[in-house]
Amino acid sequence: MIIKYRNKPAKIAGYEALLKRLPAHYEKRGVIQEKLNSARAGIGGEERLDRLLDFFEPPYPHLLLQDVELPDHLQIDTMMITQSCVFLLEVKNMSGILRFQENPSALHQVTPNGEIRGHKSPVIQAETAQLKVEKILKLLNFPLRVQSAIVIAYPSQIVENVPPGTKVWSADEVLVRLYNLDMPKPKISLEQMKSLGDQFLSLQQKYNPFPLAPKFDIQLQNIENGVFCPRCRLKKMDRFQRKWECKSCFLLSNDAHFEAVEEWFMLCQPTITTNQCKDFLGLSSLEAAKRLLKRMELDEIGGRRHRRYAKRI
Repeated sequence: MIIKYRNKPAKIAGYEALLKRLPAHYEKRGVIQEKLNSARAGIGGEERLDRLLDFFEPPYPHLLLQDVELPDHLQIDTMMITQSCVFLLEVKNMSGILRFQENPSALHQVTPNGEIRGHKSPVIQAETAQLKVEKILKLLNFPLRVQSAIVIAYPSQIVENVPPGTKVWSADEVLVRLYNLDMPKPKISLEQMKSLGDQFLSLQQKYNPFPLAPKFDIQLQNIENGVFCPRCRLKKMDRFQRKWECKSCFLLSNDAHFEAVEEWFMLCQPTITTNQCKDFLGLSSLEAAKRLLKRMELDEIGGRRHRRYAKRI
């Protein structure tokens, strides 16, 4: 039974917006594109595992949580709770050859074009997640052991040098491996298992990756202003008689600025002033900026002269 489903990572929309608003030849576009490609690959691998587990009906009661985000910066791709143990799955979707290294622990990726890239060790990631989940279970007074496995999303990924004792499964075998787990005698009741699932849900701490520009050391003057057309995505729109008009595809919109303001929060700052809104949207007056911000149901911070607007949580 799935009690938490996976959402598309917010950072993907952020990277896409950042690339859209940076100059074509900006020096850091390549780094941002790599981040975007990595995020897309990550969610792609995780969603493939989700599809494969759609038919998971093992002979034991269980709860599945996808994309678990817990205190202490703990992120788990997939968690399975049973009456006997908690099982963690760490999904990897990287093209080419994946070589596990020890002393020091790392993962070396040999891409299809021969480039060697270093990554954090998924073995250490999994073991660290185990320790942190064990700590949470102890605090919650649930006597369950924690196990984990690293999941390789696609058969085209070649794995080498897997450390002894490390579970590395292909996504295609996860269903069978979990189905055939040798489950110890139950240590908690069904009601306790459901309670534990609810407590993990209550502990969720959604990671906020924004704003992105400071993280890449990008100055705000390098972020292109304007409201982009939501239909053709090619041109910026003009404000005419309280509507947004695209001169390319002739779309008229009342609320095309919503996306632009959302991109301000993703890229620039967690708050926006009326003056910043006027400049970023390309409006003719502060009164127009104030009117549009008021329509967006944002939180208002500060007095009249120093008022800022923030996304409502």
